[in-house]
Amino acid sequence: MDLNRERADWPFIREGAVTLFWRKDLFSKAKTDVRTLGYEVLEVVCDSPDQVIKRISDGLNWSEQFGYEPWTGNLNALDEGLAGAPFPESSCFALCFEGYHQLVDHDRSFAIGLLDVVETQSRNHLVDGRRLIALVQTDDGSFETEKLGGNAARWNWQEWLNAARTLR
Repeated sequence: MDLNRERADWPFIREGAVTLFWRKDLFSKAKTDVRTLGYEVLEVVCDSPDQVIKRISDGLNWSEQFGYEPWTGNLNALDEGLAGAPFPESSCFALCFEGYHQLVDHDRSFAIGLLDVVETQSRNHLVDGRRLIALVQTDDGSFETEKLGGNAARWNWQEWLNAARTLR
């Protein structure tokens, strides 16, 4: 694994696997940056819980991995799915969630649990030299999570200050 701290993905893995974005332009740039590094990117628009579940199920090739489809939204099954998810040749995979506030509004427990699973499996994959990250765009500039895998999700460095998200 390349330990170069100048890599564009370093800020996304330095303090945890889940990075939050409020501004869509920064979110788009982050997706472009990880694609440039060879990450396989699964884009998930969070317009409804059912659509999120379908997009993740399709993106992880649930049927090929487990012989049944679709993923039903069970977070224990997702934990197993991400543990064995096929990685591209680059060994890097990014789940990119847009409009996450909508999923949180529908079912906060599920939304936080989803990020918790990504955080936990990310650490497990790092042991084998693979990178799993989540880039999460939300229109809620005050969004915070409980600890994910023992860590809280952090705002990207450009929006870390509340003032950058028009909060005082």
